[in-house]
Amino acid sequence: MAMKEGNDDVTSKNRILSLELLQGVLADCGVSFTKNCQFVDSLRGHLSFALLRAAVSQSPVLFQHAAGIFSVILLRFRESLKAEIGVFFPIIVLKALDGSDLNQKLVVLRTLEKICKDPQTLVDLYINYDCDNEAPNLFEKMVAHLSKIAQGTQNVDPKSSTASQTVSIKISSLQGLVNIVKSLVIWEKGHRKTNNQNEDNKSSEAVARRLDGSKGTGESPSNFEGLKVYKSTMEASVSEFNEQPAKGIEHLISSQVVEQNPASVAQFLRHTPDLDKAMIGDYLGQHEKFPKAVLRAYVESINFSGMKLDMAIHEFLKGFELPGEAQMIDRIMETFSERYCTDNPGLFKTADTAYVLAYAIILLQADAHYLTGWPKLSRSDFIQMSASTAEESAPQELLEEIYDNIVKEELVNKDDSVDCLKNSKYKLELNGRRGLLNVLNLSFPRRISSSDSIPDKEAVLNQIHAVIKEQGNKKGVFYTSDRIDILRPMVEVVGWPLLATFSVVMGEPDNSTWISICMEGFKEGVVIMFALGMDTIRYAFLTSLLRYNFLHAPRDMREKNVEALRTLLDLCDTHMYALQNSWLAILECISRLEYIVSWPAMTATIVQGTNQNSRDAILQSLRELSGKATEQVFSNSAKLPSESVVEFFSALCYVSAEELKQSPARTFSLQKIVGISYSNMTRIHMVWARIWTVLAQHFIFAGSHADEKVAIYAIDSLQRLGMKYLEHPELGHFTFQKGILKPFVVLMQSSKSESIRRLILSGIVQIIRSRAGIIKSGWHSIFMIFTMAADDSLEPIVESAFENIEQVILEHFNQVFVDCFMDCVNCLIGFATNKSSVDISLKSIALLRISENRLSEGLVPVGSLKSVDSTVDETCKLAEHYWFPMLSGLSRLISDPRSEVSNCALEVLFDLLNERGSKFSTAFWESIFQGILFPIFDHVRHAGKENLMSSEDEWLRESTVHALQLLCDLFNSFYKDVCFMLPQLLSLLLDCAKKTDQSVVSIALGALVHLIEVGGHQFTSDDWVTLLKSLKDAVYATQPRELLNDASFENGKHRKVLSGDLDSGVPVSRDLLHNSHDTIHTNGSSMGSTSFKANGDENALAQDQEMTRAVDMEVSQGPPSPSAGATESEVGSLQRSQTFGQKIMGNMRNNLLTRSFTSKPKKFTSDAAVASSPSKFPDANKDVNAKDTEESLMLETVRSKCVTQLLLLGSIDGIQKNYWNKLGADAKVTIMEILFSILEFAATYNSYTNLRLRMQQSSTVRPPLNLLRQELTATSIYLNILLKTTAAVEVQDDEAAKEEKPKGIAEEKLVSFFEQVLREASDFQSSMEETANMELHRVLELRAPIIVKVVKGMCEMNPQIFKDHLRDFYPYITKLVCSEQMEVRSALADLFSSQLSTMLPTGDEE
Repeated sequence: MAMKEGNDDVTSKNRILSLELLQGVLADCGVSFTKNCQFVDSLRGHLSFALLRAAVSQSPVLFQHAAGIFSVILLRFRESLKAEIGVFFPIIVLKALDGSDLNQKLVVLRTLEKICKDPQTLVDLYINYDCDNEAPNLFEKMVAHLSKIAQGTQNVDPKSSTASQTVSIKISSLQGLVNIVKSLVIWEKGHRKTNNQNEDNKSSEAVARRLDGSKGTGESPSNFEGLKVYKSTMEASVSEFNEQPAKGIEHLISSQVVEQNPASVAQFLRHTPDLDKAMIGDYLGQHEKFPKAVLRAYVESINFSGMKLDMAIHEFLKGFELPGEAQMIDRIMETFSERYCTDNPGLFKTADTAYVLAYAIILLQADAHYLTGWPKLSRSDFIQMSASTAEESAPQELLEEIYDNIVKEELVNKDDSVDCLKNSKYKLELNGRRGLLNVLNLSFPRRISSSDSIPDKEAVLNQIHAVIKEQGNKKGVFYTSDRIDILRPMVEVVGWPLLATFSVVMGEPDNSTWISICMEGFKEGVVIMFALGMDTIRYAFLTSLLRYNFLHAPRDMREKNVEALRTLLDLCDTHMYALQNSWLAILECISRLEYIVSWPAMTATIVQGTNQNSRDAILQSLRELSGKATEQVFSNSAKLPSESVVEFFSALCYVSAEELKQSPARTFSLQKIVGISYSNMTRIHMVWARIWTVLAQHFIFAGSHADEKVAIYAIDSLQRLGMKYLEHPELGHFTFQKGILKPFVVLMQSSKSESIRRLILSGIVQIIRSRAGIIKSGWHSIFMIFTMAADDSLEPIVESAFENIEQVILEHFNQVFVDCFMDCVNCLIGFATNKSSVDISLKSIALLRISENRLSEGLVPVGSLKSVDSTVDETCKLAEHYWFPMLSGLSRLISDPRSEVSNCALEVLFDLLNERGSKFSTAFWESIFQGILFPIFDHVRHAGKENLMSSEDEWLRESTVHALQLLCDLFNSFYKDVCFMLPQLLSLLLDCAKKTDQSVVSIALGALVHLIEVGGHQFTSDDWVTLLKSLKDAVYATQPRELLNDASFENGKHRKVLSGDLDSGVPVSRDLLHNSHDTIHTNGSSMGSTSFKANGDENALAQDQEMTRAVDMEVSQGPPSPSAGATESEVGSLQRSQTFGQKIMGNMRNNLLTRSFTSKPKKFTSDAAVASSPSKFPDANKDVNAKDTEESLMLETVRSKCVTQLLLLGSIDGIQKNYWNKLGADAKVTIMEILFSILEFAATYNSYTNLRLRMQQSSTVRPPLNLLRQELTATSIYLNILLKTTAAVEVQDDEAAKEEKPKGIAEEKLVSFFEQVLREASDFQSSMEETANMELHRVLELRAPIIVKVVKGMCEMNPQIFKDHLRDFYPYITKLVCSEQMEVRSALADLFSSQLSTMLPTGDEE
């Protein structure tokens, strides 16, 4: 009944009734019927044609029932009628949506409303059609049509009858799109919950069901997304091929759809539907190498065996259309002819025959069916054309048969294209019958127009029905899936068209219904896109929603913009987790909203140009939104997940920073930051730490604001947040409290405002008073703040900070110092170095002492020291790590310019070391010396011409003297533990001794003597060797070699000054300056302590400082130090030493004499002469020129070295008097060599020849420049050692035997020295007898003390040695008897009485 055709009322009513009954049966039947194969087969056999007829009917009622039946089939029978749905969906749904019939559109939209509200139907529709390469994209086309309708323009006359229908259609289309998104949201939520419940995740696998109801086996595609991607790629490639064939093939190859070989491309061209046949022919006819290879592969893929030529051409041209260019046709037909002859051997003798005949057939086809207005080609003409173009033509019977067939019917049959229906896309050209068939991609018989009769229409319907039956007979597979991932491409399909639709709708005049639907779509779209992780499109949706609120342009704001803002805030309330990566823009909108409603100047700009009522309504809505809705956004931040909340805080801090940059500054967001910080403070530590990292930087920025009110609010808020956080106790080894208080540290360091610094300090004090018992790692930051306060230039801040740090140390030591002892130490050192108050500095040092006591008592567990006898483990190293900063700080305080602070630090430092040193490890002692003690003397050790210790630095000199005393006492007290530091200690003292600043030299050598006096008894043999080696280097480095290298000292006023200077005013023990050997020997034992203390004699030291203003930091270059050479052997060491010294001094003397004789003395005026008093020495340099000034500096260097040599001699004299018997043989020999080095240098410079030469050059009566004091002192000590060593020793044991070595060497040195002195004196005495020159007498007078000292030494000489060498001495002694000096003759008399008298025979012997 439903299939009957007729225009009478009965027939129409019968059809309508039957369709209604069918729809009712299908809608109300049970589930078992939908799965029953017999019932489904009957539907497929009888319902399809009836439904098809109703769908193409012009009756609105019939079409409505057809659409209803189709919706039931789609919702309930889609698994069984997959193929039928694929055909009916374009005919019923897509055709109507693209047509002009408004009634049909409304019917279809109501039908789609049901479909779009069924989530599973939408998913199945997409999986089985859009993801199937053999099926049309039904879901995609449905969305595209709905979007197109919803975006339609509203240029409709409101008074027209269709106006309401048009509006309804647009609303329904828009609602349909939104319903699709809502359904996807529902499907995602339901299946995500199900998947979470199924641990094995079996339900997430695709399930295939055959159309007969049985489940498929192995037919489920593993990845629907992949199938869709492949299909999309194929569609894009086909589309591009239809535009530009060559580029289309390149795209196919690059997308890996086909392989890069001619056979794969040929198969693609033959079997891919929807390729433009004209484009295929155009590509195959190209002359390039690859298209020609494809043409050959294309032809070879067809089997022409047994076919007549016209049928072969018919089969060949099924797949493409011949191009219009003759050369292309020629290439195609030539290839075809070759292949045809290959498949049909013997039919034509040559391929040329087939080629000519094929070409003739093509011409006949065009002439018979396409060309008009020309005489038609006759049979004879065709035969003649075919025969005349080849040497051997085809049989005439064959030609006649071909002619008749082609004239009767075209080569390409009109029904051939029906087969491609099942694989077609659907191009909707809905204009009558041709449009309907184009939906199904059907080709039409030629010469049929839209005005064809009913039989033609029936023929088309029959064709469609035939296709439906053919598809239905194939038992296909229906797929369904629970995988959530399948929603991504679906959302991609619907999302972008939906966003474009929203853009159009929001741009039109206000319509509350449309706006409501759009806002609902925005919300649902953001939710599903977040759930699926589609960040790009989600961000696009949010960006559009943000743009539509028009807060950036309040003048143009309308009600729809308020709704957009309301929707945004509603999203923040209900789905704020879906707004990740968008919080910055959202919070900027909220900030602008607050700015608009709270600032009158901005409020006045809202909705300008509209009526007052509309403006008031919008303003009221904005105020409502800025209240509870906005507050809810911030209060809900506590519900955000960890990652999102960090982003939320970061965005809010950025917005707040922008607000603070405005003028005047706004604190809206800053207040919100404070508020939500309290509610988020209970998060886990790791999340809160990340949040606080962001907040800390912002509070630092706000606390540094130029507006003091803003800064005060920020710091006050920071203090309250810190107090709140510190309510929670901190577990051990965590540092969250330190991070919480760190902004205070940065602000305290960077703030230039006194009030801000006071506020920070008061805030920290308040935190300490209320949370002292809970604070742990926070003490680190607190001490850093107090350390900065200690360095503050304002005394009130310093005093306030110190009062609190003092209270902390005294009351909370146990809580504070477990973890941050070193921070406390640094803080106290900071207060001690502050120059604002001496009292605070002294109290700080006292607190350091208290801290040390508690550290040593073990109140800081890791800081307690163990005995050095125990094993040095990691714990001990850690304890010493706590001690070092405190000791280092005290060391730095010693250089404080305030004497009270410096002395206090010095006493405390050495008290600590003396009290606790017994528990220090060897490694720690080394660190103490290198990093703490030695740096105290850096200002002395590295003193140069620009860094002298002037009289104004009396406090520094006194502290240095005291420090050196304490250092030496400490070294002696812990000698066993620190003996390995002796070389470094000696290096320090002797480095200072090599300076030209005489006060530095005196301090250093005084300390050296003190070290030797007090601790010498503990020195080992190796220590003595080290000490003497250092002394040897120092002696060599301080020799005044400038006297021998610069002839300027032989001239002029420098000679006059230096001649007296070197013999007066030397701050050395007066005992050493006496010429009497007995006096030296008697008082020498007290020399060490005297030199250390007497050197501090105020007058002598003051004179010495006045004389030595210029200091040369570098000793003059000369031969290498003797100690740097190879070790001398025990035998012959004396001879080698003498030879080495004589060689050096000989070279220098020759150089000096040469320069002296060739230079001319200067003439000096009377004002150049100066007195010999050292105190007047600086006056000599007042009026000298630059050259004289330079020479004066060199003169100061020479004089300083001479004094240093005397002090070194004093040190050596103390050693030989106090510790001679404890020295080893090598040490004794080293002392002899040191003394001989000094003596040889001075004696060479003081030789008779040199003295006489200098007298000749001098025009004054003063003694010439000399080193007689050094020579005399060295001679006295040298003789004392030699005589002591060569005294009679009875060999009784091994120890005494060891003394034989130095005794032999000493005897050799003694005899050689006596002989040398006596020889020079006797020779000079002989020269005096020959002349009466007064210069010779003056020279002998200057040398007389040396001769006397030697002669007296011979008196004390071992008698046996004297007797053994009398033969060598006697000639020189006899010559000296004639000396004019009484002291020489008196000394000779003593020699005769003490040594020679014992050798004369007595009266009894006679």
